[in-house]
Amino acid sequence: MRIEMVEIISLLNQSPLFGNLDAVRTQRLAALFSTRLFQPGEVIFSVGDPSETLYLICEGQVDLVADRKRAQEPFCTLHRGDFFGEEALLLDDPRFYQAVAQGDAILLALPVNRYLAIHQDLPEFEDLLEALVASRRLSIKLPQDWLAENEHVQVISRRHPALLWAKLALPLALGVASLLLGILMLWMWLPGRPYGWIVLAAGGMVSFFWSLWVYYNWKNDYFLLTNKRVVSIEKVALTYDNRREAPLRTVMSVGLWRSRMGSAFGFADVIVQTYVGNVRLEGLPNADALAMLIEAYWHKAEDWNRRDEAEAMTLKLHQKLDPPESPAAKQMPGDTQPVFTASQVEDKEPGFFGWLFADFLRLRYESDGTITYRKHWFMLVKMTLLPVLLSILAVVAFAFRLAGRLAFLPMNATVVGLIVVFFLMLVWFLYQYADWRNDVFQVTQDQIVDMDRKPLGKVRRRSAPLENVLSIEYERQGFWGYIFNFGTVYISVGNTELTFDFVYNPSEVQRDIFYRMGERQDEIRQREIDDERERFSDWLATYDHRRTEDRDDDFAPPSSWEDE
Repeated sequence: MRIEMVEIISLLNQSPLFGNLDAVRTQRLAALFSTRLFQPGEVIFSVGDPSETLYLICEGQVDLVADRKRAQEPFCTLHRGDFFGEEALLLDDPRFYQAVAQGDAILLALPVNRYLAIHQDLPEFEDLLEALVASRRLSIKLPQDWLAENEHVQVISRRHPALLWAKLALPLALGVASLLLGILMLWMWLPGRPYGWIVLAAGGMVSFFWSLWVYYNWKNDYFLLTNKRVVSIEKVALTYDNRREAPLRTVMSVGLWRSRMGSAFGFADVIVQTYVGNVRLEGLPNADALAMLIEAYWHKAEDWNRRDEAEAMTLKLHQKLDPPESPAAKQMPGDTQPVFTASQVEDKEPGFFGWLFADFLRLRYESDGTITYRKHWFMLVKMTLLPVLLSILAVVAFAFRLAGRLAFLPMNATVVGLIVVFFLMLVWFLYQYADWRNDVFQVTQDQIVDMDRKPLGKVRRRSAPLENVLSIEYERQGFWGYIFNFGTVYISVGNTELTFDFVYNPSEVQRDIFYRMGERQDEIRQREIDDERERFSDWLATYDHRRTEDRDDDFAPPSSWEDE
C-alpha cells in the first residue's frame, strides 16, 4: 500500500516530534519514510530487538508493553499521528519495550540509516530525542496508577541532578566534618577516650539518613504531561505531598525561566500558564525540548477536539438529510436516549440511630452517581478523645473505690456519679460523632458540594458547577497526614476556593473530581454540538426542501396544457 506524499507531510506537521520543521526539511524527511502493514496482534518489535527504525502511525492503534512486576503490561496506547521507537535514532541499545498492533495498522517507518543522511540538518532533534527516550524509560519505571482510563503519559521528567547535589551539600558537609572532628579527637585531642567514636557514629548516622531523605525527595519530585493534562508532583518525606495539575484545555501559553545556576548546569523552569494561574515545573533538564513538546502536544489536543466536532457534525447531517430507512439515518453516537433513574419503590425512612450509624465510619462511598467523602478517622479520634479519656478516668476511679483506695466516697454516690458521667460522656461522644459525619464533601454528576452541618445547629453549604472548576490541588502536610494518608483538596472556582478538608487519600479525591470534570465537559460539549448540528441540519433541510419545490415548479406543465 502506498501513502501519498501529501498525507505523509500532513502527519509530520501534526507530530510533536516533527511539527516544528520548515516546509523544505519536512518534504525531504517525508521522502525517507516507507509504508508497513501489520495485522491485529502482530508484534512490531520485542524487548531486546535491535533499535533500527522509528515508526509513525498512519492508521490503527499500537500498544506499548513493558515488563512490570514480572508481568507484561501495556503502559501506553498510541493512535494516528503518534510515534514510537524514537530510541533508534539516538541509541544503539536494544529495545526496552514491546510494540503490538491492535487491529489492522498502517505505519510509516524511518530506518536509522536513512535518518543519518539528513540528521545534520536537524540539530534540534538531539535534545528532543534525549528528552523523549528518557521520558519513555521513566514512564515504564514509574507507573501512574491514578491516571484516568484512556490516559497515558506523553512526557515525564525528574529535576536535574545538579539540584540533588546542591541539596546534598549540607548532609555531606556534616558527614565530612564529623569524620574530621572524630579523627582529631581520637588521635590528637582526646586519645584513649570514646568521644571521638561517638562523634563519628552520630555524625555519620545523621549525614547518612539526611542524605537518604534528600534523595528520596528529589526522586519523587517530577512532572508529567499526559494526553489530557499537565501535572507537577512534589513530595517531602513524612511531611508534605502536593500535586498540581491543569487540564490541557485550560493551557494558555508555555514559557521558560532560567537562573544563573541553571544556565551553568543546563536546566530551567518550564512555566505553563493556565486560566487560573501558573503550573511551574522547576529545574528540568532539556527544558527547551520539554517546553517545545508540551506546546506541541497541547496544540495536537486542540486539533483532535476540532476533528471530533467536525466528524460529529457530518454524522448529524447524514442523519437529517438521508431517508429514515437508510443506515445513516439511524441513531448517531452523539444522540442520547432518555435515562430513567426514578425509583419505583419508596424507601422507608430510617430512624435516628439508623441515620446516625448509616455508612458507619465510611470515608468514601458512592450512591446514585454521587460520590461522598468524609473527614479522616483521625479527626474523629481527635474530636472524641476527651470524652473517651474522661470515661476511662471515671472507670479507674470506680475501680479504686471498689479496691478500697477511695473509701471516703460513698458507694451509692460513686455508682450514681459513674452512671451520670457515662451518660454525659456518651451524649458528648455521639454529638462529636454526628458533627464528624455531618461534614461531608460530595461530587455529583454536575457539581461539587462542601457541606458543614452542626448537630441541632446551623448548616453551611457551598457548591459550584463542575464546568467552572479551573484547577485542583491537594496537600498532605504533617507527620500524621503522611502516615494515615489524609490531606486537603483545594478546588479553584473563579475567584473563590472550595476545600475538602482532612479527606482520606486526597490524590484519589483529586482524581475523582478530574474524572467528573471530564465527563461534565464532554456532556456540555456534546450538548452544544448536538444543538449546533440540529440548527445547521435544519437550515440545510429547509434549503433542500425549498430547492426541490422550486425545481418541481420549473418542470410543472403550464396551465394552458391542462385546458387543451
